[in-house]
Amino acid sequence: MNAFDYKQMRAVSMADAEEVKKALARADFPSCEYSFPNLFIWAEVFRTCLAFFNDRLYVHMPLVDELLFPCGETWPSPEELKAVSEGMRKAGFSGTVAHVPAAYLEQHPEITEFFSIRPMDDANDEYIYCTAVLAELHGSKLSKKRNLISQFERNHEQYEIRAVTSDDFRTLISLTEHWRRDHLDDQRVENERCALSRALKYYNELGFEGLMLLAEGEIKAYAVFSRLNSQSYTVQFEKALHECKGASQVITNRTAVHLRDKCKFINREQDLGIPGLRQAKLSYVPDHLLKDFFLIPQE
Repeated sequence: MNAFDYKQMRAVSMADAEEVKKALARADFPSCEYSFPNLFIWAEVFRTCLAFFNDRLYVHMPLVDELLFPCGETWPSPEELKAVSEGMRKAGFSGTVAHVPAAYLEQHPEITEFFSIRPMDDANDEYIYCTAVLAELHGSKLSKKRNLISQFERNHEQYEIRAVTSDDFRTLISLTEHWRRDHLDDQRVENERCALSRALKYYNELGFEGLMLLAEGEIKAYAVFSRLNSQSYTVQFEKALHECKGASQVITNRTAVHLRDKCKFINREQDLGIPGLRQAKLSYVPDHLLKDFFLIPQE
């Protein structure tokens, strides 16, 4: 097995888009971590870099020392992961591999010769929803969502849902800044602001789509999303005015209606360990939570 040299890693850039997208498409992973738009818009925050090794894409985020499980036509052998992990450790990093699919561990029980296996923290679980369920909101578990949407519609007879265009970017930023005032001490919110700024700057090039909810001529909510894999879209950003009851439920529902003919599933990403966010995501009755694993090198 060839040695892996961390010096092969380079910063993620738009010039990598086509090559990276091809690798991601071959793997077709359901995790939101395997989206070129996500890798790119968060690259400045996490200093994300990448390299191809044995025809597989490896991505590392030095700021949090997270090495993503690689993607390509086939899965890597345990020996290849060991070689990459050793190269990472020589460069001063942990050598831990993140977001390892459970199916890989089942197919390669011999991986324990080189690594210890540990489930990723619950904060990294990804919420995967059936698009049709979010679009239709049938059943007693989702009755509160239907009621809040009805309340919004009664209070705002003249409301509008329309696609986001470049002319709307300042409006989206304005709503985000309004929401951010209540979270000024949270670095995660500042990081998200940076990622949104980059997403809007390269909106068309990255293939983003978006919807905005307007009432009385003012924005009440928005969502920005993109294709993730052959079956899924992922919602990168969603914001609503807290004081506008029902706005959040309307934008979530109408995003699903918009995507119903485009994808089977919607990945609404992680809750980051925020209790209120976890409760909100669970309240929409996810189809399942995606749980991945760490591979921690043996000493």
